[in-house]
Amino acid sequence: MDDDKVICGCKNIKVKDIKNAIANGAKSFEEVQEKTEVGTGCGHCVENNKALVDELLGK
Repeated sequence: MDDDKVICGCKNIKVKDIKNAIANGAKSFEEVQEKTEVGTGCGHCVENNKALVDELLGK
């Protein structure tokens, strides 16, 4: 997946932002959300981004 792909249009969050949050200690979607605000706009992207975070965390 392209690190520069926008995965949350409301907050302009990119894949690399999610990866950076995990690299900086986030261990769950909720922690990633606190660090990046992903999915806190309209909420439409939450399910897909939960799956992405789980995948990146190896869950």
